[in-house]
Amino acid sequence: MTVDAAISAAFDRVSARQRDAMRAFTPGATPENDDVAEKTVAEFTLDPLSVVPPEGDYFVVSGQRGTRSYTHDGSMAIRDGRLVDASGQPVLGSTHDGATLAPISIDPIDLALHRCEGLRIDADGSLAYRRTTIDPRTGARIAERVIAGRLALARFPAGTAPLPKDALHVGAPHDVLPHVGVAGDGAFGTLLPMHRSGASIDIDASLTKLREAYIALDALRAARAADGSVAKTTMDLLK
Repeated sequence: MTVDAAISAAFDRVSARQRDAMRAFTPGATPENDDVAEKTVAEFTLDPLSVVPPEGDYFVVSGQRGTRSYTHDGSMAIRDGRLVDASGQPVLGSTHDGATLAPISIDPIDLALHRCEGLRIDADGSLAYRRTTIDPRTGARIAERVIAGRLALARFPAGTAPLPKDALHVGAPHDVLPHVGVAGDGAFGTLLPMHRSGASIDIDASLTKLREAYIALDALRAARAADGSVAKTTMDLLK
């Protein structure tokens, strides 16, 4: 590898270390470099649509052009009747037929008639709400629990490093299929409702690695400067 190629690679390493350090306080963020990763700490929140997945597991979302992405961040919201993650990407799960994964949505009639009370995500991943209707014959109010769908969970094979896409999302490496299921199905644990994930990045380790990357870059720059000085001296002697 030439000195210039080594310097270019060193710049890439510095950039990656900078991104890890900047993400250290972003809830649900995952590092690009495993050596600065730490165990996620769950923080309590009053938001009933915020949940934390089991350690090492991911929620499944629909990314650009329908490609799947995976995220630790469980800060969910309802947008236009659809459950989305913190970046607005649709969250996938098992719906009524339980066959294939699909975006989880609230019944459009319930949404239009404002019959979605107490929206929350339960420990088994169910997006549930209370539907209240009035019996037209008796006038009695009838309340029933409705499940719009259950959030899907994914887990990569041991030793597999997901590919970072942005601060909150990763992708599956080529030819790797993560195991997908739902919370509490025997393969996956349950979710932690009304909590949010802290960043799984050690800020102290990130800053230390960033400093080391800068030192390595400076050393390569010095080596190139020395090579240039030697070349100039040689040319001067040949004149």
